[in-house]
Amino acid sequence: MVDSKKKQGEQEPETPETSARSELHAERDELAQATEQFVRSLFRAGVELALLPVNMLPPEPRQHFKAAGREFTRGLATLAHELADDFEKVVEEAREEPGA
Repeated sequence: MVDSKKKQGEQEPETPETSARSELHAERDELAQATEQFVRSLFRAGVELALLPVNMLPPEPRQHFKAAGREFTRGLATLAHELADDFEKVVEEAREEPGA
C-alpha cells in the first residue's frame, strides 16, 4: 500500500513559489516586529514628554506626585470594576424577571 502522507522528516522540494512565499512571510514578520518596536518607542517618548514637568520637580514633591497618580489610577480601576459588577447584577436581574 502506498502511503500518501509525507513523513515528518521529509519536506517539499523548494520551488520558486514556496521560496517566494517564505521570503514574503519572513519580510512580513520582520515588518511587524519593526512596527511593534517603533510604536513602543513612540509611546515611551510620549510618556517621557508628558512627565517632563514632573521629572523637573525636586525628589520629594516628585515622589508625592507619582504616588498620587498611582492612587488615582488604582481608584479609577476600582471604580470601573465596581461599575462592571453592578452592570452584571442589573443584567442578571433583568434576565430573571419573567414578565419583562
